[in-house]
This record gives sequence, C-alpha cells and structure tokens, in this order.
Amino acid sequence: MKKSFLSIALVASVFFHTQAQQLDRSIRPKAGPAPLLQMGEAKSFVTTNGIKVYVVENHKLPVVTYSISLDIRPELQGNMAGFQDMMGELLMAGTKAKTKDQFNEALDQLGARLDFNSRGMYAQSLKRNTDKLLALASEVITSPRFSEEELEKLKKQSKSNLQTQMDDPEAMSANITSVLNYGTKHPYGEITTETSVDNITLDRCKKYYETYFRPNVAYMAVVGDITLAEAKIQVEKYFAKWQKKEVPRATYPTPKSGNGAAVAIVNKSGAVQSVIDVTYPIDMKPGHPDEIKLKVANGILGGGSTGRLFQNLRETHAWTYGSYSNIRTDELPNAASFSATSNSTTSASDSSVGEMLKEMNKLRTVPVTQEELDGFKNYMAGTFALGLEDPKTLARYAVNEKMYNMPKDYYKNYLKNLEAVTAKDVMEVAKKYITPGVAHITVAGDKKMVADKLKQFGPVTIYDRYGNIEKDEPAKALPANLSASEVVMKYVTLTGGEANWRKVQDLAMLMTTDMQGMTININSVRKAPNKVMVDVNAGGQTFQKTVFDGTKGYNVQMGQTKEMEADKIAEMKAEDITGDLQYLSAGYSMKLIGIEKVETEDAYQIEVTTPTGKKMMEYYGVTSGLKVKSEETETTPRGDMTQTTYYKDYKEAALGLKFPYSIKRIAGPQALDMKVQTIEINAGIKDEMFQ
Repeated sequence: MKKSFLSIALVASVFFHTQAQQLDRSIRPKAGPAPLLQMGEAKSFVTTNGIKVYVVENHKLPVVTYSISLDIRPELQGNMAGFQDMMGELLMAGTKAKTKDQFNEALDQLGARLDFNSRGMYAQSLKRNTDKLLALASEVITSPRFSEEELEKLKKQSKSNLQTQMDDPEAMSANITSVLNYGTKHPYGEITTETSVDNITLDRCKKYYETYFRPNVAYMAVVGDITLAEAKIQVEKYFAKWQKKEVPRATYPTPKSGNGAAVAIVNKSGAVQSVIDVTYPIDMKPGHPDEIKLKVANGILGGGSTGRLFQNLRETHAWTYGSYSNIRTDELPNAASFSATSNSTTSASDSSVGEMLKEMNKLRTVPVTQEELDGFKNYMAGTFALGLEDPKTLARYAVNEKMYNMPKDYYKNYLKNLEAVTAKDVMEVAKKYITPGVAHITVAGDKKMVADKLKQFGPVTIYDRYGNIEKDEPAKALPANLSASEVVMKYVTLTGGEANWRKVQDLAMLMTTDMQGMTININSVRKAPNKVMVDVNAGGQTFQKTVFDGTKGYNVQMGQTKEMEADKIAEMKAEDITGDLQYLSAGYSMKLIGIEKVETEDAYQIEVTTPTGKKMMEYYGVTSGLKVKSEETETTPRGDMTQTTYYKDYKEAALGLKFPYSIKRIAGPQALDMKVQTIEINAGIKDEMFQ
C-alpha cells in the first residue's frame, strides 16, 4: 500500500497522540486524500501608468513591505560585463535633490530598509513611515543622481572582488560552467573581468536605467498592515511620475546540449581538493507539468544530506564534506539547468565523478523505493506549508503566476500534484532530464593530478578562470639537475644573503590595509628564535591578537582569549625568524614540483614539508628568483580552505635585507591588500612583548 506523505506531514502529531496504544507498526498506514489547501488571495489592481500591483493583507504587525520585479530581457552587457551588478548601489547613491549622505540619513531616520538592484526594488518600514519611505523610493526611481564618483568606487570594489576570486576554485568553477552551458553570447554566460569593469561607463548605466526601469513592465507586491484601498492610494500617489515607455525585449541564442559528455578543467595548482560540477542546460520553465516530478527526482538524488549523492560520496566513501544536485528553472528557452556538485579530495576526483554519474544513471534505470519517494515528498510538502505562513510568499506566488505565465492555481494545486508523483514518474523525468551522457564535467583543481584520470569520462580541455580555452602548451621542463635547495638558496642570496639573515635577532613590521573604508593596522613582531606577536587593530582597538613566547601562546579575537592548542604550538616552535632560510634546516624537506605560471611570470613550484608534517607550496620566479606566491591549506569545520599569498615590490631594509612591500592574502571570500609601512631590525625588542 502507498503511504500518505501528506497525512504524515500535516497531522502526524495528532495521529501519534491519539493512536499510540492501537498502532501496529508492522502495517503501513493507508493513503489518505490530499488535504484541501486553503491559500489566501492576493488582491490586485493596475495603476494608470501600468504597474501591476498585488496586495496581501496581514495585520499582525504594523509593518509593510513593497517589492518591484521588472519583467525584462535586457541586451547583453558585452565588453562592459558587470555593470548590471552595480546598478542597485548606483541607484542608491543619492538623487538629484539629495546627496548620498542626505538620502541615507533620511532613510535611517525612518528605521526603514530600501534596496535596489538591476531588476527591481525592495522596501520595508513600519506602517506609520510608509509614506515617507515611498517618497524616497519614488525619488530614486524618477530622479537618480548617477554619480561618476560612486561608479568609480563600485568599479574599484568590483576589481577587488575579482582579485579575491582569482584563486578561488568555487569562482573558477562557476565561470566555466556558465560559459560551457550557455556560451558568451547569452546573458547567463557573460563573465565579468577586470577589463570589462574598466570599460564600464556612467552613460551605459544611465541608458540601462532609462530603457528598462519602466512602470509598464513592473510587478509590485505589497504585503503587511495595509488594505487594498490604502495601497491603491499610495502607489498611485508616489509612482504617478514614473513614466511608461515601450521596453525592448532582447532575444538570445538558445543554449544547446553537447553530443557527448566532456571534461573541462580549470587549473588550481597544489589544490588539495577539486570542485566538481556535472552540469548541462535543460528546458524547464516555471510551472511546467514536469517541474514538481523533476524536483522530487532531484531531491532523491541530491537534495540534501539524505540524498544519494551525499550518502555515497560522504557517508560511504568520505571523499567530500557534501555532494548535492540542483534543478534551476528558467523562462528562457533551454536556459534552465541541472547541476550535481561535490568538493572532493584531489586523489578521489575521478572516483567522485564516477560515482556521481553512476547515481544519475541509477535514477534513470532503477525505480526509487517507496521510502525514498515518501521521504522527499514529505520534506517538500512541509517546506511548502511552512512557506505559506509568510504573507510575502503569497504575493510572490501571485506575481510568479502572472509574470511567468504559469498555470492558473499552480500553487493551490501544488500539494495535490506533489502527492500524485509516483516512482514511475520519477524514472520517466530522470530519463528525460537527468542525462549524464551530455554533461559538462567541470573540475576546478590541480590539472597535473586529475587530467589523465578524468579522460575516461570524455575528452579533456583545459580552461582559464574566465572560461577561455588555454593553449595546449607542453609543460615547461625543469633545468637538468636543479634542486629545490638551489632555488631557495638563490632567493636567500637575492634578499640579503645567509650571513645577514642569521644576524637578525628581532624584527618588527607594520603593515596597513583598507577594509570597508577603514584603515587596519597589522603589527607583526618577532624575536629569535621563534617568539611572535601579531596585533590587528584599528582606531586603537584590537580585533585580533596572537602571542607566542616560544613555549606557549594564546589568541585574542573580539575580546575573547583562547589558549593556543598543542598542534599550533608545535607549528610555532618549528618556525624561526630567518624566513625561507629555515627551509634548508634539519627537519624540513622540499620537493621541486615543476614550473607554473603565477600571473604573468613563470615560477618554480616547491612543496615544503615542515618538521610537524605541515605542507605548503612556495613559488619562486624563474627569472627574478624572488618568491612570488605561497599556498597553505587548513582544515576547517566547513572543509579545507587554501590561503594564497602574493608578494611584490621588494625593497631593501636594514642589514641589506630585502622584503616584499606589497602583500595580497586571499583566504576564502576575504582578500587583504597589505602595504608594508615600516620594518625595523634588531631594535632590542624585550621579552615582555610576548607575555
């Protein structure tokens, strides 16, 4: 018999309380009818200038939200890719009547929220402040300032973010999957680069606003402590000056699936794990008859920690912290997508791909169990029911049905259609949409370690981080008889020589970096052989501090002190003040791996193993001999995280020693551009500094 997932999802607590004594757990309960879903109605009207407004009343709290979605298909961004991401902040940078500071002050006085993006607006405030909030929103829409100064700030921020993503495997993976699935002539395949950001002009941003920010393509949802009559008065009053105009609707090439599976690799030298994505475009518009069935199939495959991918790759094989799959719907032809992902250890990259493809094929050929089917249907039903508790959900559903031409009452019939999904339906939609034979298998990882192993899944192509095919250049051969020790010794000699490095008894370095408009000071103090103090502060306040006296240590973060753990103490003891010269000491081992490109310079890649067994990659310029990059990987609760540091602008300090005065450190989503301000050597630093 079929188990009723809706009965379980919606009346489980009552059933178990009343039937506990009579329940025979050996008998599967009979299916019950799908409950009649009583959804609230969104009332609607159209303004004189064409705004389609949907109102959902909810008088529990004196709060009202207003959101605008623009039903537009803009032209491609072209050689200015990235400007649409700046539109929201550019619009919020003041109006013709108010500077940015004046506008923000007026908004702060209301205790309100107002956000814009390239496709709409979101606003929220207490009911008593809604008139003033809408006056501000209307001012932005009808008379934005468009400041050249603000655009330059946004371009600078964008380029800084791109620098952060330069060595981020997740960002690399996202770029190449977008390009492969959609092509660069499709809006979903356009990639923002530093060059495209430099090309962005204020006129281009203004033209976008003037072309696409029009009321006749706007859908507005009004939710909260407000009536339909009140909403009509407000919207007509504050948005009457918003002039309608014919809005062009661009067309794009229809993405096509490949003729067979293919492997795309973007190189991340020294990576200890690979970001894997098995992906391809599909045709799945919102409200399609197969949508709910496909979401059930996807949920069983990789919808969470109970999904087959997670259970296989993590629980059974321990290759990853998690593996999931996702279906994204889209109104454009063949612009939806399937994606199965995993961040797997480098050594298991090929095995992970094999198991992911196996699970995808299994869903197509073997019926899912009733337990799996009911389990994910229960989850979907519960999530849907919880979502209905938020009045904003009802408004969004009403807008979706109109904006995407979805079937009438799609959401009212959602639970009924969900309950009707069978194991046969799951297999049928899997055969139709989960097709590993045409997938782009993208891997962001160490190409030297994974490329040959991945050839079994299809032809392998190497891409750069922006999705461009790299020239198939043979790996550059290492000079005969060159050793890692010789490379490091050359660096030591170029930066002052072994004798001078061994004269260093203490070293104090002050660096600064800018973060969110604030100057951060980084004071780093060392004393031979291995005492360390690092203080990160701003405005006289310490944010983070590390102290090690050679035997024990502690960390201070946001006022909380934590004693240094044993493994970290062992690492600190192994380090000394002589920098890379210590790599030539007993207890360290080095391996010359090969030659890798670091930005525009060829560099020797050397794997260094410390006395504690910790491994790191060091890169020394083939021509310059100077260290240009370092990579270290740490295990965190969220997985392995690689910290990458770039070194530039070497200058001479005391004792004839040279140091990089420009240091960029990237760890996960954070990037710090640090500039060395002062370096003092042998200044007589006291031991008290390390207490």
